[in-house]
Amino acid sequence: MKRFLFLLAALLVMATAKAQIYDGITQPTTYRLLLPVTQSLDGGNPSVAPFIGYKYQPAKWFSVTPVVQYNINNEAFIPQVWLNFNVNQKFYILSRSIYNARTNLYSHTLSATMKLPLGFMIDGTWDNLYNGRRFAETDRLQFVAGYAHKWFVINAGYSMRNYRGFIANIRFKVTEYNWLQLKYDGGANAITAQVVLQFN
Repeated sequence: MKRFLFLLAALLVMATAKAQIYDGITQPTTYRLLLPVTQSLDGGNPSVAPFIGYKYQPAKWFSVTPVVQYNINNEAFIPQVWLNFNVNQKFYILSRSIYNARTNLYSHTLSATMKLPLGFMIDGTWDNLYNGRRFAETDRLQFVAGYAHKWFVINAGYSMRNYRGFIANIRFKVTEYNWLQLKYDGGANAITAQVVLQFN
């Protein structure tokens, strides 16, 4: 019952705060290729898990994106399905269903974004809402505020529940659809550099 109440409360918070996902919830093109490299600040080998997604958009307010991801470090194949809903191209909700073929576990992540005037935005992600065994266990809530201006986007915020800490990222647009991004995750004590390529 406590988990259900927490789940309900968090969903209400995300709905009223009109939060977002800070990796770019919108995909303006048919294909997206993302190449992330994550390095723990505690040392060790970097983690590399590229993915490619194909967007099918039957309506202006809804799209489906099958995603194929592969974690090179632990040789895990991770197929996903992303459902993206939007209201007037300003408020977005992204539902991500994720299956790890190596661990044989299904998980779920929920994200949302609200675009505000003058280039500002509010973002939120509920990572591991369902972890393959239970709801709201080993989950992580992240809220950030951001600002976009011409060729760069900057976000900063805080992560709660698991891996608590300050989080921030900066994105540089190389072209209209392609960008470089650098993230700092104080909760996981890691830095992620990634290249995003989007094309039709």
